[in-house]
Amino acid sequence: MEVVLPTELSGRKVLVMGLGSFGGGAGCARALVQLGAEVTVTDLRPADALQEALEILDGLPIQYELGGHHKEMFEAAEVVVVNPAVPNESKWLQLARSENCTLTTEVNLALALVADLPAIAITGTHGKSTCASLCAHLLEALPGTTLLAGNLGGCLLEQALPLSHGDRLVVELSSFQTERLVAPKGWPQVAILTSFGSDHLDRHHTVEEYAKAKRRLLNAQDETGTLLLPSTGAEADRWSEMARGKVERLDNDCLEDFGLTIADLPFSEPYRLPSVLAALRAARLLGVDDVDLRAKIHNYSGLPHRMHAFTDAHGRNIIDNGVATHPEPTTAALENLEGDVVLIAGGKDKGLSLRELCRTCAQCSRLYLHGEGGQRLARECRALGVEALVFDNFRAAIEAALRSWIPGETLLFSPTFSSYDEFRNFRDRARIFLSFCSSVPVGKNEGGHEIT
Repeated sequence: MEVVLPTELSGRKVLVMGLGSFGGGAGCARALVQLGAEVTVTDLRPADALQEALEILDGLPIQYELGGHHKEMFEAAEVVVVNPAVPNESKWLQLARSENCTLTTEVNLALALVADLPAIAITGTHGKSTCASLCAHLLEALPGTTLLAGNLGGCLLEQALPLSHGDRLVVELSSFQTERLVAPKGWPQVAILTSFGSDHLDRHHTVEEYAKAKRRLLNAQDETGTLLLPSTGAEADRWSEMARGKVERLDNDCLEDFGLTIADLPFSEPYRLPSVLAALRAARLLGVDDVDLRAKIHNYSGLPHRMHAFTDAHGRNIIDNGVATHPEPTTAALENLEGDVVLIAGGKDKGLSLRELCRTCAQCSRLYLHGEGGQRLARECRALGVEALVFDNFRAAIEAALRSWIPGETLLFSPTFSSYDEFRNFRDRARIFLSFCSSVPVGKNEGGHEIT
């Protein structure tokens, strides 16, 4: 990846490689048009699978090559904006390089555009979205605009275009985004690692490669920056060794420094506390005083699909943890829930270890599983003497769990596996789950089978 200044794209031929599933590609194409570029969009998917994105771009002077990539597009392009989902092994990336295309990402373009603005950048295996959204909420106490963007969805480049002096940036970055990160010197002012575990091995292949992708967040930070880390952990130790600026390790005692206790926080699960501590410290570093921090944290409502507890229209106690696409958040949730818990999980298997999750599944009243991930979880649970009901698909598992609910139970929707077997992304999966909570009544209809 190379440094590309968005202000120098006017009149240049730019190829957007991949529209994505969260609005990033469409937003990027729209921003590039605004910057004066001659834009072509290519995607492996056909037009009928991209209707939402194409509607966003309707009427703009954009050329399309959908349903596959073609050599001629890369021969004609000067700059290729690579979607995070494009794998490193893609033959099309190799072709782009052989054609002397300049490769970049919409994140890199955005950071070059707002290089002088104060920024907080957050990555981690889990907890990063909560940390980022809480940071942005706390920074609302300051004058100017706080942009919350990145892995949360949408296009960072498009969202950054209106920013000006006096504004600031809070960016959540996935490993797919950090592995191609080329940031301006000194960026970010505050870097945060919320946690580290094993994830996305289907993309990075090994835990070490996954860790390396995350660590690229530190590549441009200098002695003026601050790095906020969990209090313990081998990977946090590695980050501390690499840091060029100030390093702070955050533990539970840090709450007292803000005049807060656990009771003052919007949630009390211990595994979520590092995200809260990092957000508080980062907001203070950017200038929010402690009085405002204490006031703002009391009215933080949190993000959807992250341990959101509610009672549905049929009286069922539900926890929507639809953001969970790997075992760690599901394991942590089960370890911190009491009473009769029914787990709904499944999806595309990323090949991660399920050992600790199987241990915590033993305390569940029932397990409703689906997809290749659910099938493997059921097999490994069965080896430990824990039974599970396995269903052919997401809909069948959800309906059976909802109909079979018993008063006093809590239904935990924590998928644990990727959504890409049946859905465009985890948000679509979570929204459909919520629609089922409204439409499916309580009644007998399990219909699954025990895995053997």
